[in-house]
Amino acid sequence: MRPSLLSAMLALAATGCAAPGFEKLYPGMTAAQVADTMGRGPARAQEFTDGSAAWYFDEDHCVLMRDHMLVAKSTTETRTAVRTPVASLEDATKAWCGPPGTDGKREQRLETPFGTFKGTVDPAAVTEQVKNSVRIQQVPPVSPPATDGGQATQPAP
Repeated sequence: MRPSLLSAMLALAATGCAAPGFEKLYPGMTAAQVADTMGRGPARAQEFTDGSAAWYFDEDHCVLMRDHMLVAKSTTETRTAVRTPVASLEDATKAWCGPPGTDGKREQRLETPFGTFKGTVDPAAVTEQVKNSVRIQQVPPVSPPATDGGQATQPAP
């Protein structure tokens, strides 16, 4: 995509969180058809070395453009992993429109009475962190019971 066309499309970008018209997009649409269907251009764009570009309409909706044609689209998918009265954990696969062979981003959101925490929880990293924080303590061996018939001895004065 030529920088001048990309700049023009970004100049047409409007603000807003919703992506009305996104469900009507399909592979093979031209850049102009995508912008017309969405009612605006992308909020931001990312160009890749293979000549393709990702157009993000908001944080949760994007399309992959190659040679001014839509080749793929993506939407953030959120799943609730755990829900309890005390806390809930949601796992989200963020919208990603990169060229084949590139990976998207996952994000977890933990809501507790103490606040909301966002990030990526890697179970292996958490396990390793716990192992490193717990110190193995040497417990002295238990002394064997007295062999003098069980009578306690008193120290000599």
